[in-house]
Amino acid sequence: MNAPIEGRTIRGIDLNNDAYRARWKDLPGNVQAEGKKAIQSMLFMELDAPPAKLHLHTLKNREVQSRLDPTKKVAVWTIHLTADDNYKASFTLEHGTAYFRTCGKHDAVDKKP
Repeated sequence: MNAPIEGRTIRGIDLNNDAYRARWKDLPGNVQAEGKKAIQSMLFMELDAPPAKLHLHTLKNREVQSRLDPTKKVAVWTIHLTADDNYKASFTLEHGTAYFRTCGKHDAVDKKP
């Protein structure tokens, strides 16, 4: 019998944020293609041992509005969409689902995750 999926495992990915979708459309095609693979690789990923190439981590001392409860603040995570580290995306992780918030150039996402 397989171990249950629990704890710090990404069990779902939500890309339905309007701001995220608008910024995604503006990304170059090659960045979208590489980013799609990075995001797909997140499903069932253990957050305690992510692949180093994704640079998956929380932004230190940064919290954003929860997608599930607007009255709460939660940690914001980032993932590099491209191997050259020029593009990244941000998301919150709530109840096993990664809720994407924005994407774009590395520094822009760090400033406004």
